[in-house]
Amino acid sequence: MEKPASPTISFFRALRYAIGDAYDRLGLTLASSLLWFIACIPWVAALEMMRARFGLVQLGVVFLTSALLAQVWAGCVYLAYRIATRDEPSLICFVEAWRGMFWKTLALSLIQTFVTLVITFNMILYLMSNVLLLRVFGVVVLYLLLLWFTAMLYQYPLLVEHLFGAYVAEQTRASWLRRVLRRSLLLTIGNLPFSAGMFAIVAVWVLLCFLTLFGLVLLYAGVTALAAVHWTRALLINYGVIQLPPEPEIIPDEEFRIPEE
Repeated sequence: MEKPASPTISFFRALRYAIGDAYDRLGLTLASSLLWFIACIPWVAALEMMRARFGLVQLGVVFLTSALLAQVWAGCVYLAYRIATRDEPSLICFVEAWRGMFWKTLALSLIQTFVTLVITFNMILYLMSNVLLLRVFGVVVLYLLLLWFTAMLYQYPLLVEHLFGAYVAEQTRASWLRRVLRRSLLLTIGNLPFSAGMFAIVAVWVLLCFLTLFGLVLLYAGVTALAAVHWTRALLINYGVIQLPPEPEIIPDEEFRIPEE
């Protein structure tokens, strides 16, 4: 991807679109967030179980619950995509997402879980070392983990675009995963200020939602999915992959007046 000469949609403009869509479609935002929170319960339990005792069974449960959580998150992202594109969004989007992306979401979630665990275990191992050089390297691995987390925010919006939107003409069975992973890393590294801002706002949003349990249950996933979709689409528009949606036509008030006899 070549760096755009003059971005069309800014970071904060995309965020404003996401907040506006979340408000306009508040019912869907609340419902999708609640579904995601329910899916989080077995995932958190699996993480607690692995922390108490690490083994193959516990690791397998973590992968299984992560795959379940990813399926619900994919539904949230697809719903956010339909909201962002004004394409008749409804909760049926979850069924359509699972029917159209189940196996691809499963494969992507397994890779995400594996890479996250490998990087995390290596970071902990280096940071707990008695050798100063290894602890310094552990900090470097921490930055790699943050980059990976940021790239993950792009991956499901890119998967949805690949299957339903901008990349639909490019999809092949052999290359879809490489395209999604590669483009998520390119968007992250090639737009570091944009990506850093995205990660920072999502981190602050997570903190606010945790401080208010209501926000975590009914707002977090829906708003985050909308923000991730709008930020991803903003970059794709800036790179010329997606066409900028036309501005709504403003109809003068005179046309609505009843002509005088």
